[in-house]
Amino acid sequence: MTFGENKWIWIGIMAVVVAIAVILGFILLSEPFRLIVLYDEVGDLKKEDPVVWKEFTIGKVEQIQPLVDNRIGVTIRLREDYATRITRGSEFVLKRTAFLGLVGSNAIEVITPSTPGTPFARGEKILGKITPKTSLLEDSRKWTLDSWNRLRDATSALVEEFRTSPYKKEAEDALSSLKSLAEEGAAQAKEGLQHFRKNHSKDFEDIVKKLEILRDQMRKKGDERAARQLGEQIEKIRQSAEIPPGK
Repeated sequence: MTFGENKWIWIGIMAVVVAIAVILGFILLSEPFRLIVLYDEVGDLKKEDPVVWKEFTIGKVEQIQPLVDNRIGVTIRLREDYATRITRGSEFVLKRTAFLGLVGSNAIEVITPSTPGTPFARGEKILGKITPKTSLLEDSRKWTLDSWNRLRDATSALVEEFRTSPYKKEAEDALSSLKSLAEEGAAQAKEGLQHFRKNHSKDFEDIVKKLEILRDQMRKKGDERAARQLGEQIEKIRQSAEIPPGK
């Protein structure tokens, strides 16, 4: 049998081979990028806890299994847009919850090398690291500072969001006051979160009331989407300042 005599058969076979290769490639590329991080112990780490890089969430914990290479295997799933940037030489550090589990959440922090290494293979096993245990006082001070910094950053984002909004004037005063409080709280983090909240509880309540009035104005004008988004931010502020609902 010569190629010339049966060229259509050969072309058909080649087309099938190419189609199979394309399908296999698509399946491999569409499969979530997972890695298995090995720890001696994981504390209260659980499924759905975040995988972070410099406070950005880039993935999550999918599964925790005992006796994986005689350790605890934590399967993490990385977002595809970040997976290729996490290369060999990266460290996977288990971050414990501060305040003995009363606040915050456990997480796996990825620390990338200054010079990227070769890419990880899907499903590759990596030896993780655990942060050394610190005192409750150290944990509380660090969390207090982080808490105020997050509130400050969230307020800055709200300020930017309202910069071109028709509600800019109404929001400006409340957001300016909230940002000042957050910055002051960060500067005085060593005082302790509860102490600062107690001293400024009235300030927080006044800010929340102004934002609630603005939220109600949005609803009256039919801007339900903006009202809902602002309402979500108000709840976060309430939680940060420990203001009871409806007060």
